[in-house]
Amino acid sequence: MKNPLTMISALVLLSCPSILSANDFDDAVNNWDTYQDVGEWLNKNFHFDKQRQQFIRSRLKTQGPDGLLIRDPQKTFRNSTGYCADSAHFAREAINGIDPEYNAQWVFIKNDAKGPNHWVTGFYDDDRLYIMDYGTGPKWIAMKGIHGPYESLDDYKEFLDSLNLPALDVSKVFWRDMPGQVD
Repeated sequence: MKNPLTMISALVLLSCPSILSANDFDDAVNNWDTYQDVGEWLNKNFHFDKQRQQFIRSRLKTQGPDGLLIRDPQKTFRNSTGYCADSAHFAREAINGIDPEYNAQWVFIKNDAKGPNHWVTGFYDDDRLYIMDYGTGPKWIAMKGIHGPYESLDDYKEFLDSLNLPALDVSKVFWRDMPGQVD
């Protein structure tokens, strides 16, 4: 007779697909049901890589809306590291892979301070705007998470302004098409 605890554990894993260990990004997305599953994975697994951010900034001379280099979501899934654009791209692709009705898109945060600009993912659930941001470094950890609902990106900007973070002076928050390239 099998151990009852082993049988119960197997049943729990089978009934909770977001817990299953996926071999790759596509498997993970197929096992996730909502944007919260994406956020949970990023929160538990994704780690900000300051060296990558600095490399990208030096290579492109900008992290602004005119230049960006991002990792393929599959590579981000395997490495579990990156900077804000890697996290935003991963979230956008995963959220839209779960349900295109979320309409996940790039959101650009223009920073007028000496710190870097920032990329996040905006999406809709029941016609309400949410922002997913798991690509922050330790100084901006208060930005990390799923935020909303908001009426507009201006409301999200107000949230960012209320955080009073070092090296962050948000001048604009706006929707952007992906201007860069995938590595």
